[in-house]
Order: sequence, then C-alpha cells, then structure tokens
Amino acid sequence: MRELTVRATMVVMVATALHAIAAGNMLPTYCVRADGSLAEITTICVDQTEFVVHKLKDRGTHQAFGVITNAQDFMRLLQLELAARIAPPAP
Repeated sequence: MRELTVRATMVVMVATALHAIAAGNMLPTYCVRADGSLAEITTICVDQTEFVVHKLKDRGTHQAFGVITNAQDFMRLLQLELAARIAPPAP
C-alpha cells in the first residue's frame, strides 16, 4: 500500500475508516507533477460520521477535506457530475 500512496496525486476515501486512516498515515504531503512542480495531494474523505475526518486531521493529514454524508449519495452525485462533464455538448 505504501508503494501506491507515494505515487498518488489525489486520494478519495469513501466509507472505510481503517483504510482511510491507514492511507492517510502513509500519504506524503506533496507530490511532484509531470512538469516537475510540487503540488499538495488532494485528499477527500467521505463518511457518514465525523470520526474518520477528525482522526485523519489529528494524525497529520491536515490537507484532508471531509465530506460528511452517506457514501451511496456521494457516489451517485459524483457519477452524475462526471457523466455531465464527459458527455458531448448538445448540438
């Protein structure tokens, strides 16, 4: 898991407290972009309780953005948003 987290440029953790905390503990704060510049790793944590988000921030994943909602609702809204962005424009 550590080999994958060091290559991450964005992490979305959905409804799995132990995996989210473990991944957050292994994430570096910054990643190197293709052009050689440094960028903060975008980290989004989705859970229906505040526990996971607070635990991540307490353990040093300060860049984690918490979304307190039902995971199913989040995934459906994400699907709709991505579909709208990918769909070709109407003629």
